[in-house]
Amino acid sequence: MADTSLPRLSNRSTVLAALLSGHEMDRQQLIRDTGLSRATVFRIVDDLMSGQLVHERRRIFREGRGRNSTAVGFNGRSAVVCGVDLGGTHCRVLVSDALGRPLIRSRDATPRQLSAEELARWVSERISGLVRDHGAGIPLHAVTIGLPGAVADDSRTVVGSHNLGQIQGTAFIEEVSRLLRVPTIIANDSNLALLGERQYGSLPESETAVLLSMGTGLGVAISINGQILTGAGGLLGEFGRLRLPGRAHRLRDLISGAGLAAYARDRGITVESTSSLFADREKYGALLREVDEAMNHLVSIVALAYEPQTVVLTGGFSDSFTTEALHRISDEVAATVGVRSVIKKSDLGDSAGLLGAMASSLSRLYTSFGVSPEHLASIDVDREQILSQLECCAIDEPKERKV
Repeated sequence: MADTSLPRLSNRSTVLAALLSGHEMDRQQLIRDTGLSRATVFRIVDDLMSGQLVHERRRIFREGRGRNSTAVGFNGRSAVVCGVDLGGTHCRVLVSDALGRPLIRSRDATPRQLSAEELARWVSERISGLVRDHGAGIPLHAVTIGLPGAVADDSRTVVGSHNLGQIQGTAFIEEVSRLLRVPTIIANDSNLALLGERQYGSLPESETAVLLSMGTGLGVAISINGQILTGAGGLLGEFGRLRLPGRAHRLRDLISGAGLAAYARDRGITVESTSSLFADREKYGALLREVDEAMNHLVSIVALAYEPQTVVLTGGFSDSFTTEALHRISDEVAATVGVRSVIKKSDLGDSAGLLGAMASSLSRLYTSFGVSPEHLASIDVDREQILSQLECCAIDEPKERKV
């Protein structure tokens, strides 16, 4: 019987975390980096090699004293994982290897007219097709789907979704899980975008940060002491539901693409896109002043609630705010509530949620390998390589996809 004592499990987790950086190293370097004994490192590496999680790589030749050795590296082809960013307008899918190196990503118009079961079938077929065509025969092990709505802490129930109402409840995720037959979880898309910014962007791990996801809808995510906050009912951070002071309208009616478009139509203003409004401030000045007031109100709320060092904006609607406008909002909020935050646009743009979903799937995969939560946080991600490969692995967007 295998020894599964806590010290042995911890030692295995330590070695795995060191190798999951993707760097090749010999056993002597592993001994130095992990602080474990020679016998322990050699035993764990041999065990990982027998399980095909680690392979021998290049020979390392040393000058002078000391024997030559062979580098070992984690086997990125041991599994593939998938991250999905299912939005009210587009659905993005990313398939990566076990080291998080992107293999393929796609972007399609979300078929919003489908029922929960039909949408689940469409998403599942898209994932399965990409894995089949670009996964080199490597089995899919984990999937995370970011959704535009409140998700309960069981990661199985959508509490509410303003822009994809059919995904509420459990029918959507149950059907996706049944069809894919691998561990599949759902999460709020804003929370995953913040995870992506922390993992692959420039946000320090321990910094208190708030992310405003401003696309078709409005979402808010909060990170404190390296942890993304969630609530049992999935409603924590759903500030878009708040009514504007003295009005029946909600924050999301002015600070989201779909909300502002509908708000403008109600006032007899018809434009091709909300960006057209911001492009002509002289003509639409009164309406845009309302948007600015709503934005100040939202940032003031999160500033008082969390005192964030940074507020990150992502989503297509955030492109409407210039750098000068963000500086002005920061100044006005500081003058009003006494909290100054750096307000900036996302480093990752629309890829933040997709990368966060991939990171979530990788965490689930690594946990199944035996990596502890403590060691998960210590894995040295090769951000530059991953972002470079992400740019190179996009497939052409189909003009129309049958459903």
